[in-house]
Amino acid sequence: MVERKTFPARGYTIAVAAERMKDGKWSAVTTVQQSTPTGQRNIDLPISDVRFDTEAEAESFELKRAQEWIDQNTPSSTPA
Repeated sequence: MVERKTFPARGYTIAVAAERMKDGKWSAVTTVQQSTPTGQRNIDLPISDVRFDTEAEAESFELKRAQEWIDQNTPSSTPA
């Protein structure tokens, strides 16, 4: 069974699920979750075809991708 691990990140939650593939390498998928006053928004990041030797490497890669997505998609608090 695949376990989805969650990590808090600046008002979002990053959910990462890693899985060992048939070739023994690891892959992971990520969802960025944002709570709103009326519900929860889930943003699935595009699936990467990169494979890793360990589960930790796969999770770390996906966590970094999610943090980059948050950086690029969170409105700036400073006026333009």
